Amino acid sequence: MNILERRNFPRIDVDYVTVEVYATDIKTHQTLHVEEICPVINLSENGMRFKAEHSFSTGQLLRLTFVLPDSIVIIRTNAIVVHYLKKSRKAGETGVQFKDLGISEQKLIRHFINKTISAAE
Repeated sequence: MNILERRNFPRIDVDYVTVEVYATDIKTHQTLHVEEICPVINLSENGMRFKAEHSFSTGQLLRLTFVLPDSIVIIRTNAIVVHYLKKSRKAGETGVQFKDLGISEQKLIRHFINKTISAAE
């Protein structure tokens, strides 16, 4: 795991983390179905970037489910697509910002990031 940069919410590269991406209904915000299980590229307290075969639209609401290494807590949150970068004909990278992330989940992510940064120094 590499540190990318320092900012208000530090972002770290992650290995061995996947995220289940669910489509949601725009009007009701109801979860519809699993779109894809994607490898996470990097993570911060307020969002993540992941590789996906499916292309997502900027502003699209997604439901995410993931587990951090050395944790048994399942993190579920809504997220808004803030960018999509097509990398090849079959894949791209999607950046999302967490929406309505619970305080305990945010603390868990913060602890994981701080622990990773401390281990890298």
